Amino acid sequence: MSLHAIVFAGPSLGGSTMALPDGVALRGPARRGDMLRAAIERPAAIGLVDGLFETTPSVWHKEIIQVMAEGIAVYGAASLGALRAAELAPFGMVGIGAIAQAYGTGQIERDDAVMVSHAPAELGHRAMTLALVDAEHAIAQVEMAAGDRALLLRLARRMNFRDRSWALIGEAFRQATGRDLPPIDQGLSLKRKDAELLLRTIAGPVVAPRVAPPPQSFFLRSLRAEISAA
Repeated sequence: MSLHAIVFAGPSLGGSTMALPDGVALRGPARRGDMLRAAIERPAAIGLVDGLFETTPSVWHKEIIQVMAEGIAVYGAASLGALRAAELAPFGMVGIGAIAQAYGTGQIERDDAVMVSHAPAELGHRAMTLALVDAEHAIAQVEMAAGDRALLLRLARRMNFRDRSWALIGEAFRQATGRDLPPIDQGLSLKRKDAELLLRTIAGPVVAPRVAPPPQSFFLRSLRAEISAA
């Protein structure tokens, strides 16, 4: 089976039991330069779900545009991919799923709404904290008093992505109300749902984009030279 698509994903697929579609190669979260490196393999499409940040430079917008200018379709979903898809939709990047759509319409404005802390590659990039979009999605599925729902959303939204967990939200809820957390399905994940949708979508036929290459700035030229020399 020839390589049809390359997808960068990690914590967003945590807990997924979906089989990887034929012709799709899965890589860990992308960092700066990984999209250009993947383009050298000439897949029909590249999917961006998860990306690294803080510890290493994240994927550049220009490198994504460069990849599309080389005739490779680029899809984004669930996490950094959803953010980049919303930002680069005018250039041809395709957003997949509810989170990408919400960023595109402005329903979600916070970049950190999809961020999580996660384990290293040796431990499978497992998410160690709870993304705000997943907390909000799970809370929305439960019938509860309006006051409790508003309190839970407020507690989740004010926590840093590096700390947010159901345990911490539950403890804050108990301190505020004297009651335990309502019966929320803590296994629900909108990020996982969107990431799986991207995998199914990218495995199908794709249309090669027609995109003009970005300005070949010093930094982009340097990155391409760095990749060519590796």
